[in-house]
Amino acid sequence: MTSRGALGLVTVAVLSVVAGCDADRPPPEDRTLMKLRQEEARRQAQAEQVDRLATAAVTPPAETRRTLPMPKQPKVVVGPLQLEVVALTTSQVVEGQKVSLATEDRFLRVQVAVKNAGKAAAAADLSGVVLVGGGQRTWAIARDVQRLAGTATLQAGLAPGESRDFVMFFEVPEAALAGGLSLKVGGSGAAGVGRNGDGVISLD
Repeated sequence: MTSRGALGLVTVAVLSVVAGCDADRPPPEDRTLMKLRQEEARRQAQAEQVDRLATAAVTPPAETRRTLPMPKQPKVVVGPLQLEVVALTTSQVVEGQKVSLATEDRFLRVQVAVKNAGKAAAAADLSGVVLVGGGQRTWAIARDVQRLAGTATLQAGLAPGESRDFVMFFEVPEAALAGGLSLKVGGSGAAGVGRNGDGVISLD
């Protein structure tokens, strides 16, 4: 008698727990409605993204372009090379000779002058340059835009005293332009690295 009574209590307790779990779970029709709402929100977000991109694509490039302030310390030295940021601009549209590219974010155009200050020939290679933002987020060079409107080849041999300008494009969110961006050129451990760090130029 006692054993059966205990078993009955346990069974009731288990059923109560199961019933409680079922009570916390929305009915099938509610879950279906939730999924439909999520799908609708996703489609709406995609549609808004397409609209923003379409608007940018038909906007004259000059209207989306703006010049950014020059960095306070625009120079860095990596080995025999002296690098200096000489221009910073952003836009939503980049034009080539026959086509143009648009983004709902921003294209950041960085022009860097590189000079060989050494006494022997030196190689400049900016193909691996990255943009570093807050939280150590990084952006590589935007290759499609680079081929369209940037420097075709980001590598060059420089004779002693020779200088050359390179233009690089990055695609970044609007919020990233608020501050804290750096251009990481590389050259860690190279002799004569400038005071901005191992080949890093702050764009602030």
